[in-house]
Amino acid sequence: MITRTQISFVAGGDTFRPSTIDAPFSEAEDPGTIGKLGRYRRVPVPAGSATFSVPESEKDGIRYLHALAFPLMPVLRAAGATDFFIHITYHYDQQCALGFDSEELQMLAEFGCTVSIDCWKDDDDKNAA
Repeated sequence: MITRTQISFVAGGDTFRPSTIDAPFSEAEDPGTIGKLGRYRRVPVPAGSATFSVPESEKDGIRYLHALAFPLMPVLRAAGATDFFIHITYHYDQQCALGFDSEELQMLAEFGCTVSIDCWKDDDDKNAA
């Protein structure tokens, strides 16, 4: 059974400056910003990026993401975004199946980008000593 779903849309590019856009980003950084995590921690990031994250409580995550981010695609491109990705992570505790209805497939296709899907099994022993 699926226990959690995380969905995000990421826009990025060498000259992408999300600070020039009034949008409800979950996270954003312009090129040259000092990184806080990962390989660019404490050094300037080479490219700009912005993320839209779907609240985990949202039952229709793909529809929510499409309504939030898809209308901004022209603005993101105008601000320098050239790379786009959708990341979906399903957390599960036992065997499960997942699928998309035809509307969800159409919405994902309209973004014209890579969609990655990860499945993570909840750790049954996470409370074990």
